[in-house]
Amino acid sequence: MSTLQKTRKLIKRLFIILGISFAIIIISFVFHVIQVNKFNSQERYYTPDTVSMDVIADIHPRGMLTDSWEKNDAFDDMVINGKIYEATVVNNSKCLLTDWQLKVYVRESCWINNAWNGTMEIHQFKNGVENIQTLDLRDYNVSDITLDYYLAGQDLLIPLNSGDYFIYHPKTGSDSGEVPIKSTSELSGQSNIGFILYSLSGDNDLSDYVMTYHLTKSYFAGTAGMIFVVLIPAWILLIIVSAIIGWIILGFESTVNYQTQIIDDMFTICSNLADEKDYYHKEHSNRVAKYAKKIAEAMGMDKHDCNVVYYGALLHNIGNYAVPERILGKSTKLTKDDEKIAQIHTIKGAKLLENVKMIQLAPAAALYHHERFDGKGYPMGKKGEDIPLIARIIAVADAYDDISHDREYRKKYNLEEMKLFFKDNSGTWFDPLIIDVFLKIIDTIEE
Repeated sequence: MSTLQKTRKLIKRLFIILGISFAIIIISFVFHVIQVNKFNSQERYYTPDTVSMDVIADIHPRGMLTDSWEKNDAFDDMVINGKIYEATVVNNSKCLLTDWQLKVYVRESCWINNAWNGTMEIHQFKNGVENIQTLDLRDYNVSDITLDYYLAGQDLLIPLNSGDYFIYHPKTGSDSGEVPIKSTSELSGQSNIGFILYSLSGDNDLSDYVMTYHLTKSYFAGTAGMIFVVLIPAWILLIIVSAIIGWIILGFESTVNYQTQIIDDMFTICSNLADEKDYYHKEHSNRVAKYAKKIAEAMGMDKHDCNVVYYGALLHNIGNYAVPERILGKSTKLTKDDEKIAQIHTIKGAKLLENVKMIQLAPAAALYHHERFDGKGYPMGKKGEDIPLIARIIAVADAYDDISHDREYRKKYNLEEMKLFFKDNSGTWFDPLIIDVFLKIIDTIEE
């Protein structure tokens, strides 16, 4: 397998892994979103008996010198006492405190006069009938009030008796400071509201209250959220980088394949030109190249070396250009003089290929493919492993192609005759190790 093919396979595996990881991330994130939504939608309660460090609500007199007074112009027969109360809501959690409201139950008779900054939803019970109205006690029209009330000059007094209650609705908006209430970790984690109550004693029992609220956290808050903050951008970046690398590699592979095809076509043209002068060896070089490559593969050679053998075999007879057609086209056996002339194709071919840098073993393939293992071949009389391996492989493929075709002076060999031929010439004409491999694939070499 070529480096490009390995890289392409690796990229494919990478995208499969990225796809699986994306599915896992999405499923995990959806589950995380469901959990966060469940957390955010939970209605929570705070009462004076609640033990909580996350959220605290407390109602108390403001306690300054001018925050309590007497009022003697409200009723003819009694003096009432006014006092400013504060409700402090503290958010110590790491979430936003939202949708909160404070419900206060009245235990003894009093009058509510004012409240800031939100609105008051007041519930009066009289003769078994509940009267409800929501008012902004800083901005109202007296004619719109449906509750029982008194006016003492410019002061509005709404009576509340035991069993009545009011609900403070905070002012919304980021500039109100009331909703949402940020975490104390952001230095703004509390809200103070105020309201004025009048009573005969000047002291009101406001210990019966309940605050309802929601805590809202971001999908990307906390440890789990931060993991997704890192994972999702990292995954997107990895996808982009992988896609760019894949695009570059595939483009490069396309260019290489195109150039390889051009080279292959050029070599094929050269081999065809060499075979064109030999009537009895049409397509001979192409077949020898195919057989030689299969032998190399069966010997366990890597893809690069197999391709070197293939192209070397494709050009092994390139020197035929120097041999007269009258010799190459003879239908009978060559005379000794003709053989000497024909043998020059090995030297001429090697000379022609000596500057071919792409296939460095091509000259050896052309020069030595007629050498014999016993040293009786030509042109150099090399022996055994002194003959380059590529030439020893081509010698077997060349002989196989020759005896598997009819000639004027003999018929082509059948399979059993071919096997016997190669066994008989193993160690003399051919490398015995190559013959052992070749005989194992001879039955399927034409496939």
